[in-house]
Amino acid sequence: MHSLPGKGTVLAMHFTGRPPAPPLRASGLTRPIGEETVCGDGFVIAQSGPVTTVLVSDGLGHGLIAAQATQRAAELFRAVRDLEPAEIVARLHAGMKATRGGAVAVARVEPGQVSYAGLGNVSGWITHAEGRQGMVSVPGIAGHQGGRLRQYTYDLPSYATVVLHTDGLTERWDPSLLPGLFSRTPAVIAAGLMREAGSRRDDACVVTVRPDRQRDRAGGEPKSDGQG
Repeated sequence: MHSLPGKGTVLAMHFTGRPPAPPLRASGLTRPIGEETVCGDGFVIAQSGPVTTVLVSDGLGHGLIAAQATQRAAELFRAVRDLEPAEIVARLHAGMKATRGGAVAVARVEPGQVSYAGLGNVSGWITHAEGRQGMVSVPGIAGHQGGRLRQYTYDLPSYATVVLHTDGLTERWDPSLLPGLFSRTPAVIAAGLMREAGSRRDDACVVTVRPDRQRDRAGGEPKSDGQG
């Protein structure tokens, strides 16, 4: 839970079996434009041991055709999610030609660093309570046009949160004006940012990822993924 006077309260609930699942390192939300029931923005979260790899896709336009572009991006991502982020984005760019296309970004979060590649106007940030650092995407439309893809690697403090969002959220949110939010779970952070910066005039998607703080993990975890 997170609550601020004058802004309201965000509450997230997580149901699990026994024994309890480990704390969630990543979470995301989508919201369609206006009264639409289909969202053209989406995400996939893939975890393997201490590494979390995330796709965020913004299908061009709105409605079913935009959603089909994002669904295609999700299918391609699942097949190549173990590649480097720039290689994944290149595969998406090549594989989305039959769709309307869109903006895509891939972040790989691991202890101490995040590797990032994006094509189009998905925003990526390294965020903490006092501020944020932007991550670089190249201009273009996945599936249709784009320049040379680039991958960047950034230092990632253990207390930071990686945030990816489509342009359905404005970039005007300020962590320093949301005291306490970035100490909460990824689900609460995502919901707080959607409330703070989300627009009803566009599809919206936001994903938040925390680095795994258990560096010396015996055996690791099985691979899993989530989608929105």
